[in-house]
Amino acid sequence: MSDITDQTPQIGKDVIESLTLGMYEDCRFIYREYIQNSADAIDNAIRDRIITKAESNIFVDIDPDKRRISISDNATGISQLQVMPILRNIAHSTKKRGEDKGFRGIGRLGGLGYCTRLIFETSFKGEPVKSIMTWDSELLKFIINDRSSHEQAVEVLERVTELETQKEQAEEHYFKVILEDVTSDELLDINSVTEYLSMVAPVDLSSQFMYRNVINDFKKENNIEVDTYNILVNGDQIYKPYTSVIYDEASGGKKKIDDILSIKFLLAKDDNGDIIYWGWYSISCLKGQMKPINIARGIRLRKENIQIGDEEICKKFFTKTEDQRFSFYYFGEIHAISKGLIPNSRRDYFGESPECTDFERRIRQDFLKLKDLCYDAQKLRSSATTLQRGSELRAKIEEKERNGYTSQKEKDDLQHQLETQEKKEVQAKKQLANVTKKIKESKSPLINVIDRLKPQSTPPVPPSKPKERGESPEDSTKSKIKYRTDKPEYSSFSKKEKKLIGRIYAAIGLALADESLREALLNTIERQITQ
Repeated sequence: MSDITDQTPQIGKDVIESLTLGMYEDCRFIYREYIQNSADAIDNAIRDRIITKAESNIFVDIDPDKRRISISDNATGISQLQVMPILRNIAHSTKKRGEDKGFRGIGRLGGLGYCTRLIFETSFKGEPVKSIMTWDSELLKFIINDRSSHEQAVEVLERVTELETQKEQAEEHYFKVILEDVTSDELLDINSVTEYLSMVAPVDLSSQFMYRNVINDFKKENNIEVDTYNILVNGDQIYKPYTSVIYDEASGGKKKIDDILSIKFLLAKDDNGDIIYWGWYSISCLKGQMKPINIARGIRLRKENIQIGDEEICKKFFTKTEDQRFSFYYFGEIHAISKGLIPNSRRDYFGESPECTDFERRIRQDFLKLKDLCYDAQKLRSSATTLQRGSELRAKIEEKERNGYTSQKEKDDLQHQLETQEKKEVQAKKQLANVTKKIKESKSPLINVIDRLKPQSTPPVPPSKPKERGESPEDSTKSKIKYRTDKPEYSSFSKKEKKLIGRIYAAIGLALADESLREALLNTIERQITQ
């Protein structure tokens, strides 16, 4: 039997890459992680009366020309003696799980994958010194990629970090993260970062959002506190970009296609009366999925007011795959309150727990209601659309009766369309009555949508002239129809010429299936020959 060698557990250097360089898919996560740490520090600074809530700030400064990023706060900072144990160790956090926003001690090193040097500068109130820890990201990547060496993780940390101190004013207190020689253009895109943080970071609703006070009143009534922080990107404070209007893309810009008519709330409590989660969602005509031009589209999941996952996270709460599209029919938020709902290391969902299982069971019931709203709105729209098409068809026939047809076939085709339309209208009216009754009796949030979808009325089609005694069906048909060439504009043409023009019009009607194109061509010809 061979000798038993030293079996002391070893932690290889590759673990550093897994916990820092390869942790997340979206590089912009580093902003979230650093802001999350600053938010915890601000909470502590307010608790210790170092600053007030109004005095607290988190600054994000992006310099694309110098390829430099800094994220700083005016909170507690880190005392000189704690800098090494806190800033050089990995996954060795002093934060409290379930209470602090961050707690694993790995997020602050996320920037290593996107710069050549990662620098932490900090000063603690009462200490006349500033500590500066520098991580050499280039050296770290070289060591990790060098497969001929087998350093332990601790050895690598010692090689790639350097600590120095400088004099500082004793009353100063702050923490700053600096990324130098940033390698990602996306991290330097100010607009992209601002949009990302406006939805991900723990900021307040914009004062321009007309339902902000309604949400604040709901929070007050239910004793709900939502953490918000003053976060400024290149000097401009950011807010959640919810709007009361839904837009579609149009010629490089945007156009309004719907309104937010109201908002509704969700609230779930456990057996002790403690809130598990609460949320709100928008009510509109629910015409379809909001386009990406609506930055805040979708129902978002949040913990401590920091977004969990991305804009698609709540799709999973619809029980059927075909219903998941409904998540983008709404603006909204689900705020997880229960301490047992703890974000996983990637912060793309919660870790497994009995609380998470209970949360999913409850939230799926709420999302069944959201699904039903979408289907009811769809029935309202389809019924109203059918009736509206009937009104438009009758208006078209009325116009033809007044101005004349291009041919007998055109009249026959329109009459056939009307007969088919009338059959559809019978079903549409029945469906509209049923869904309207359901909405009113259940006091559905869609009650205000009904009036918006009522079809506009149009004049009825004039009745056909009665057939006279002794008149053949053929004669009756000929006597009823008014051709386009019967208008006064054609009075200067002979009967033969009008007949020829009528045949040309009929030929155009047969050749062009596109009605708008056909009418445009006929109108153009008519203007040219009757001037």
